[in-house]
Amino acid sequence: MPDGKPAAIGAAQTGTEDPLGILTCAGAFPLEIARLVTAGGRDVHLVALDGYADDGVTLYPHEWVGLGQLNRMLASFRRAGCREIVIAGSMRRPDLLRVRPDFGLIRHLPTILALTRGGDDSVLRRIVRFFEGQGFVVRGAGEVAPELLAPFGPFGATRPGDCDLAAIDRAARALAALGDFDIGQAAVATSERVVAIESVRGTDAMLAQIAASGGVPGGVLVKVAKPSQELRIDLPTIGERTVTGARAAGLAGIAVGAGRSITLERAALVAAADAAGLFVVGIHPPAPLSQAPLADMQPFTVHSRRAPTPNERGDIGIGRRLLPVLIEEGLGRAAIVSRHHVLSVAGGHSVSAMIAALGRDGQWGRRRFRKQLGVLVMHIAAPSAVLGRDVFQAAAEAKLAGIVCFGGPLPEDRFAEIVGWANDGRMFLLAEAPPKPDEPDHD
Repeated sequence: MPDGKPAAIGAAQTGTEDPLGILTCAGAFPLEIARLVTAGGRDVHLVALDGYADDGVTLYPHEWVGLGQLNRMLASFRRAGCREIVIAGSMRRPDLLRVRPDFGLIRHLPTILALTRGGDDSVLRRIVRFFEGQGFVVRGAGEVAPELLAPFGPFGATRPGDCDLAAIDRAARALAALGDFDIGQAAVATSERVVAIESVRGTDAMLAQIAASGGVPGGVLVKVAKPSQELRIDLPTIGERTVTGARAAGLAGIAVGAGRSITLERAALVAAADAAGLFVVGIHPPAPLSQAPLADMQPFTVHSRRAPTPNERGDIGIGRRLLPVLIEEGLGRAAIVSRHHVLSVAGGHSVSAMIAALGRDGQWGRRRFRKQLGVLVMHIAAPSAVLGRDVFQAAAEAKLAGIVCFGGPLPEDRFAEIVGWANDGRMFLLAEAPPKPDEPDHD
C-alpha cells in the first residue's frame, strides 16, 4: 500500500442498505459526508486517494490507493459491496506523467487522456460516465446527505443590506452571463462593479489575491453552480475557511445558491460568520443568459514567426465569443483559453496581473506534455493601454502559446517592437488586419 498505510476493508454492515462508496479526495467534505451517512445508519467504504485524502479516513472502513491505480480503486468498491458511490473533495490537477499507472489505467488510457481537454464541467461529466460504465450508480452529496445543501435565506445573525443585495445581484448576473463558458463558480462584486471572477486556482486563491491587493470593503462573494454543471460532483462549497478568506478580503458577506451548494459544518460556519460580522445567505440565482454573439472583426493576420495550431484556433474561437460578454458585463477585456477551457478572465485586474495570478499549474499535466499551452485573447480598442512589454513578459513566463488582439490592428508606430516581443517569447501573435485603402476610381 502507498506509504505503508493500512487498508480496512469489509467492515460489518449495520444498516439495511449496501454501503455507500466514497471516492475521497482532499479536504473535509468527504469526511463530512461519511459522518452524516453513518449517523443515518448506513455503512460507508472510503477509497482514499493517496496524497490527497485526509488521514481522517482512518475513522471509517477504507483503503488507500494511488491516483493511477484504477483497477484497485474499482476492485475496492466492489469487494466492499458498494453499488452507489459519491465522488467528493478537491484535487489539484496532477502531472499525468508522474502518475504510477496500473493495468486498469492503461486499459482506459484514451478515456483518461480525454480528461485533459475541456473545462471542469466536461471533465466531471466524463468522470461520472466512466464510473457509470463500470456498473456503479453515482450519487450527489445532496442526495445522500441533504442536510449539507444550503437553505434559502440568511443563515446567521447578520443580514445583507440594500447595497449588499445589489452587489449580490451584480455578481450573480455576471456569473449567469458567463454560464456558456464553463469558467468559475464564484465572483466578488460591489454594488458598482465586479471585482474578480474565480479562475482555475479556486475561490480561496481569488480571496487571497483580493486580500493581498488591499481588500474590497463592502464587497460580497457569490458562489453558485454553473448552468450546465454536473451536480453530482463539485457543487459549490463554502465552509469556515471561506468565511476566514472573505473576512481577510474585507468583504461584507457571502451568498450561495440555495439547494445547489454545499455548506460544510454549518454550525461552525455560522458561528465564524457571526463573530466576523459577515452575512451568509442562500439565494436563487438568475437564469443563464442566451449564448453570446460573435464579435465583429476584420480578417486576422499572423504577424509572428510562429502560427497557431488548429486546436489553438479553436481556443481563439472561444475567446472571440467570450470577449463581447466580458465587455458588456464590465468584466474586463482579456481572458486565457486553453484546450477549449477558459482558465481566467481579467475582471478588475490588469492583463499582466491576470496572467501572473493564473500561475503555471492550472492544467492537467501541462508542463510535461507540451512546453507552451494557452491563448491570451484581448481587446485592444486602446492599444497603448494594454499592449505593453509587461503583458508579453508575463505571457512568456506563464508559457502561453500565443496572443490574439481583437478590436483593431496593431499600432503602426510600435508594430516592429510588439512583434519582436512575441517572437522573443516564441509565441504566435494575431491581430486584425488593417483595413485596405480605398481603391481609386478608374473612370
